[in-house]
Amino acid sequence: MFEVVYYYPIKNGAPSEVGRNLLLGLLNKRLSFKILLFSQYKKENQCLEKKYTNLDVLSFLDLLRLNKSYIVHFSVEPLTFPNRKFLLYLVSITNKKMFRRNKLIINYHGDPRTEFEIKLKNRSYLACLLLLPDYLLTSFIMKNADAIVVNSYSMKELLHSRYNISNLVVIPNALDNSWRNENKTLDLKNKKNTVNLFYHGRLAPEKGVDLLIKAFSYNSRKGEIQLKLYLAGPQGDKKYVGFLKNLCIDLGIDKDVIFLGSLPITQLRSYLNSVDAAIYPSRYEPFSLAILEAFRIVNGPVFYSNKSGINDFVIKEGYKFYTFEPSVKEIANAIKMLLEKSYDNKILYKQKEFAAMYTWEKIADRYIELYKEMQNQ
Repeated sequence: MFEVVYYYPIKNGAPSEVGRNLLLGLLNKRLSFKILLFSQYKKENQCLEKKYTNLDVLSFLDLLRLNKSYIVHFSVEPLTFPNRKFLLYLVSITNKKMFRRNKLIINYHGDPRTEFEIKLKNRSYLACLLLLPDYLLTSFIMKNADAIVVNSYSMKELLHSRYNISNLVVIPNALDNSWRNENKTLDLKNKKNTVNLFYHGRLAPEKGVDLLIKAFSYNSRKGEIQLKLYLAGPQGDKKYVGFLKNLCIDLGIDKDVIFLGSLPITQLRSYLNSVDAAIYPSRYEPFSLAILEAFRIVNGPVFYSNKSGINDFVIKEGYKFYTFEPSVKEIANAIKMLLEKSYDNKILYKQKEFAAMYTWEKIADRYIELYKEMQNQ
């Protein structure tokens, strides 16, 4: 029986959520290997030991004592920073080069260089400074891995062309079982002709929220319809969020655009279950759990950028949903389609049907196959 040292992420955000949900998906299987956890913070070890009583939680000393073949799996990329995650990466590649006794798998949920360039273009200089080490060292980190897992074919093409690596494996993300639950409905109708549009995700330049706000302003005052836009998500890039709020004021739509901030998951689902449509205008999007979540719950059309990696799987599965080029004109046209109700009403059933195919029970099998392949090499 071989062993998998699984890096367990603690932080908030979609990549860490994916890492935690994947582990649960794996533990629901009958495994022919042993999973060992390595936590993001040493202080979290006791909590993990209580939560996963059947798993060993490793210290660095435990890791150094492992004397047989094992696989190290980073469920999120080992960003270049002096912390336990990057030290685990350094130990892994040292053991790999000196003793040839372990394999290294890394999930990349995005491309640090692309994100750096988008933030630089939008003058988010502090965010650029934090990303600079990864901008410089991503190629080195990737080339030391035995497999790089990406969550869309477009990401595979991007990383292959940019870093000249061929050890890329495409495995999509998924939804956990809680997304199958019934959700409460909120009363968002201020008056009879109110149409509510919803976005959730990080408020960052690469997400294209500024494009959405500009496009929204073209449609917000047409006819008797009152159009409302709800923006939910962490506001970590305060400079960009400030820019968005000032943009709303300049366009005279600040009363029609509601910044909700980060929402508890139950409240997020309630909004998704209550709005007329959802929209995701990313300039760059490796996969987008947000879109998959919207497919599962929204009782109306989900409009999204054709730069979103999830569209690779939509096409592959034979579906055709409402996509657009991430430009103000194209997004405005999508909103106009919503207001004119010129979309196929059957779309919501097709969206839910598509989302139902992406569960962690199914996706975990792909990782099990990868582990076995790595072990046999």
